[in-house]
Amino acid sequence: MQQKELATLLDISPAMVSRLAKRGMPTDSLERAQRWRKRHLEPGRVKGSRYDPSREVAANTPAAAIEVPPLPSVVLFEIEDAGAMVDAALIRGNQYGAAIRTWQLRELIRTPRHWLDYPRLSVRVWLSLLGYMTHQDAEVRNAPDMGTLLTPGEYGARWCPASPWAAHTVLCDACDWDDDALNGYPDQPDDGD
Repeated sequence: MQQKELATLLDISPAMVSRLAKRGMPTDSLERAQRWRKRHLEPGRVKGSRYDPSREVAANTPAAAIEVPPLPSVVLFEIEDAGAMVDAALIRGNQYGAAIRTWQLRELIRTPRHWLDYPRLSVRVWLSLLGYMTHQDAEVRNAPDMGTLLTPGEYGARWCPASPWAAHTVLCDACDWDDDALNGYPDQPDDGD
């Protein structure tokens, strides 16, 4: 499908289709493009879903019949975009750039919010976030599909198949609240055992 045809079907300009395609929007089918737009764009910025004051809800419409748009996933998009930058730096072998981007990604994950939708990051990026607590011989370090995008729960299942980690546990450990990735684990007191 050409971008001009897709622009007509989406009722947006061809230039907008080109900009969104550069951000990752699929251009091969209308359905995939609509799903991507719904997931990655703020509802107020999508043509057709903007607030129209002239369109009033009927007073006798039951509350259950009123469709509530989903919360914007701008934060999710920022996290996934930062994850893509970490992934690109790791692929290029830029360890310094990857370390800086990983720290920035941690800061995005740490900011207070409700995790309603989990980010999908590559195995390589999850390993960058959680490598500080992953054994050197762990199977996930040598995964053949390092570019595969996984949610935190999917990574937790891969990291420890015998006892999968819950998604919130993976996110909490990815935050590295005590900066153990930089400082190492604190020495544990010797109990004399």
